[in-house]
Amino acid sequence: PFSNLASVNPRFPLQRTVAMAPKGSKRASQGAAADVNKKPKLNSMMVGVVDALGQATDLPQDCLAMLEAGVPGSLGPPANERHPLQMSMVRWIGGTIESVEARLRQAVGDEDAKVATARLAFEEAEKTVSSANGNLEAKDSVVATTRSANDEAVQAVKSAKAGLTDAQVAQKTGDASLAEAGKLIEEYEGALKDHVGYLKEDSGFDASGAKMHTNQVMRIAKKLGLDDSLMTALPSACTTKPSQRGTFDKMVISELEGSFQSKVAALTEEMNTGAEATAQRAAAVTANEQVVQAAEDAQKEAEAALAAAQAAQGEAAAGLREAEKGSKAKAAEQAAAEELKKKAEQVLENFIGYNVLCFNSLRDKVSNPEVAASPAPDTSVSPAAAKSTTPVAGSEA
Repeated sequence: PFSNLASVNPRFPLQRTVAMAPKGSKRASQGAAADVNKKPKLNSMMVGVVDALGQATDLPQDCLAMLEAGVPGSLGPPANERHPLQMSMVRWIGGTIESVEARLRQAVGDEDAKVATARLAFEEAEKTVSSANGNLEAKDSVVATTRSANDEAVQAVKSAKAGLTDAQVAQKTGDASLAEAGKLIEEYEGALKDHVGYLKEDSGFDASGAKMHTNQVMRIAKKLGLDDSLMTALPSACTTKPSQRGTFDKMVISELEGSFQSKVAALTEEMNTGAEATAQRAAAVTANEQVVQAAEDAQKEAEAALAAAQAAQGEAAAGLREAEKGSKAKAAEQAAAEELKKKAEQVLENFIGYNVLCFNSLRDKVSNPEVAASPAPDTSVSPAAAKSTTPVAGSEA
């Protein structure tokens, strides 16, 4: 009965069935273990797939190792010969590669956004340069205007000083002639009183005194421009005692006295008339001095305005230099951003053109249609045959 039970349900054997390893199986098992541990070789496309998986930096290392180890076993067989487990591995590998590609595309998008930001910053910097340049041009115009005004003010000061000099020269010349007239009046009046008066009186008259006064009269008379005949007759008439003079001598003395008096009267009239001219000349000098002062004040203001305009011009020039420096920096930043974008695009292009292409080629490859179309030999073994070939302990007995 137990034997029948064993034949019906092998869970209850009457005796333990032991599968004996064939002779020499120990060495064979060691060789099989070596084959299992031996890392399969990768073709060039598999290398590309493994390289793509290596770029999935967001996955744990053991997951990456699992996927890399599954590359030859899952992608090696043609698509139409893969086991469902191999297909699952292919999908996992493909999903990982897609995530890498998505990350690389995102990197390109990020770099493109940075380029756009850098471009906007550069455009703003260029606007700042343009504004600073316009500001400098405006300051240059102000400097030109104020410099012209200052030059005109300087010229006005020169002209005013020239006018003052002319007025001062006219005053000096006019006043000098009146001063000379005053001196002559004083001299002629002194001659009338001291010399001619002495020669007209007998009291105290003597030859030596008469001669001295005559010399003085002759010296002064020469300034009057008297006739030569009168000048010739003067020494004799003057040295003759008044009471002893004849009609001619008296006439000479009278003519001399009249000439002095006429000259004094003329000079006095000149002095009286010249007083108004003197006042006018003094007023002209004062007016020109005021013109000079006003011109100098205006020139100082123009000079200050020019200095302020030049200072503003310097600030504007410094602002332009700073703006140009900033624009240059922004241009460099834009160029660097564009270079990084270009590199990111190159990385993506290389990834798609190499890694993705390698995966797609391996994923989509199929076996030779002719081979795939011919019926495969039936290698299935019936359960009975399988049972008959199963070694059972004690069967040899």
